[in-house]
Amino acid sequence: MDLFQGIRNSIDTRLNARVEYESRIASKDTILDIGGRNEQSKSNQRLRQLSTNSKAKIVSTDIIDDYHPDIVDDICSSNVGSETYDAIYCNAVLEHVKDYEAAISNIHRILKPGGELFIYVPFAWCFHDQMDFHRFTFSEVNRILKSFSKHKLFLPDGKGYGGVFWQTLTFYEISRFPRLWSLLSTCTNILFTIPIAIKFVVHQAKSNNEPKISFREYRFFYTHLFLNHGFCGWAVK
Repeated sequence: MDLFQGIRNSIDTRLNARVEYESRIASKDTILDIGGRNEQSKSNQRLRQLSTNSKAKIVSTDIIDDYHPDIVDDICSSNVGSETYDAIYCNAVLEHVKDYEAAISNIHRILKPGGELFIYVPFAWCFHDQMDFHRFTFSEVNRILKSFSKHKLFLPDGKGYGGVFWQTLTFYEISRFPRLWSLLSTCTNILFTIPIAIKFVVHQAKSNNEPKISFREYRFFYTHLFLNHGFCGWAVK
């Protein structure tokens, strides 16, 4: 059995890869922040914090005009012009749209050739909005990015299975204390290595005719892909 569903080469296994990919997006000349509300939003502040380009222009869109975005727009039926932006940032938005495949198609259309995309989508996350429609596996993130010339999947952070454990245990209140959440998640993931090691030995004994997998990859799968609060993707048009 292929734990990685045949897409191991598309996965960046570095625990801190997110910042690198987000920084690439944030440092482009023109950035479309989909679902970004306005210039006071967390996503806008995040992009400005990570940008190395002092001339970067961030344009926010949102379907709700009360948020006062730069552009009122529905990414599923977007009116934004084709090939108009160097980068698109789409953080925790696709679970809220009715047709996320249409959204991805429009994102591809809006990007300039060579333009880059960052997305984050939830997997194991609580119901959090009246327009909360979808959850995404890592293999689904891979599938929806196949229309791009190049793409990578990576982790939202290093919390993984332990992070979800503490979210559930605290009814998601732990996310209000990020440092404590990270510490508890790390400790839980370390402890979780013991049953993973036992499972790995059993798996290797039974997989006589299957390609062998390293313990590092096996542990990565069960700590970060088997159950995580979400997944990230980066793509180039």
